[in-house]
Amino acid sequence: MLTKAGKEQIVKGYNERFKGSPSLFVLEYKGLTVKEIEGLRRSLKKAKAELKVAKNTLLKLASLDTDIEKIKDMFDGSTAVAICKDDPIAVAKVFSESLKSLRPLKLKGGIVEGRVIEGPDVSKLSQLPSRPVLVAEFLGLISSPLSNLMGTLMELERKLLHALSALKDLKEKKGEA
Repeated sequence: MLTKAGKEQIVKGYNERFKGSPSLFVLEYKGLTVKEIEGLRRSLKKAKAELKVAKNTLLKLASLDTDIEKIKDMFDGSTAVAICKDDPIAVAKVFSESLKSLRPLKLKGGIVEGRVIEGPDVSKLSQLPSRPVLVAEFLGLISSPLSNLMGTLMELERKLLHALSALKDLKEKKGEA
């Protein structure tokens, strides 16, 4: 049995994690075996997220003064939270895959970058490319006009050189004649 000081320490720890992580997913794990939960934890760890199981009252208290407070109503039943440290899309992909193999697992929803999402929205989120891919695509879109401009300028330079060469050849022929 936890003492009041122990509970306060847990609440403080979760509160700090909630403030430092802009994304969190809430799931119901009732019906899963310990082995299945551990497998899910390992998969989430690879996606740079951690799965925590805590009492709902402690989670609600820890969510105060954070963005997570918007979803405190989801903290009921057998609740676990996945706290994302990096890319929420990678975590959503882990959940999307896990929902196929772990039938009792129920994704309630969460908060991604300050925006509340429901359970079905997580599967939509998992279909997006990961953050590095999106950044690369964005940079490609930005650099494309510059590449096209450079290509156009190089083409103009080539045409000018070709015209000057033709003019030189023409003057040399006139000088001979």
